[in-house]
Amino acid sequence: MRRDYAKHRRVADALYRHARRAVHDSGLPVLEATDERQRGRGFGTRFANAVADAFAQGYEHVIAVGSDCPRLHEVDWPAVTERLEAGTPVLGPTAGRDGAYLIGLSREQFERDAFEALPWTTPALLSALARHLEAQAGTAPARLAARDDVNGHRDLLALVHRRASAPTALRDQLRDALGPTPEQALARPARAPHHPRLRRRSRAPPSPEPAGTTD
Repeated sequence: MRRDYAKHRRVADALYRHARRAVHDSGLPVLEATDERQRGRGFGTRFANAVADAFAQGYEHVIAVGSDCPRLHEVDWPAVTERLEAGTPVLGPTAGRDGAYLIGLSREQFERDAFEALPWTTPALLSALARHLEAQAGTAPARLAARDDVNGHRDLLALVHRRASAPTALRDQLRDALGPTPEQALARPARAPHHPRLRRRSRAPPSPEPAGTTD
């Protein structure tokens, strides 16, 4: 059990470092909403508080991103900023999961209680979020290209085996964190006439979310 937790932590750390590098490379001010800095019970409350805290610091626009999107570095940050400054919210939908890897909104488009009440972590999120932002802004949100996110062990295995799914450095870090797969273990020559021992497969936990902000 302790070994599984250590593996989860290594995977989460690799994804977080990748996301952190992507948002810092954007050149925008960055506020990191790590576990230690989040307030409240439940994802919706913590997320709404993090966005509210960013606006309370004087920012006019907030771009919130998750740390589980391996292709976050591909986002065109100047284009996102331009949309926000023009009054249009921005959504980056996840591929096939009805979620979002990026949410961009302006101060006047943020109503804390309504934002917190959205169906976070459910398949209904993206459509509900799009309707909410359109009602707040008076215009439909601009949508970025859909991108994969990582929600479990199966997603991780697909990620490390698809060459175009993520930067090579990130895939190498995730391979090191995961260790050998059962298929690799079975392929190893046996030293004794007994069956190879299969390693336990486990899911990776969600990780904290860095948030980009613009003045």
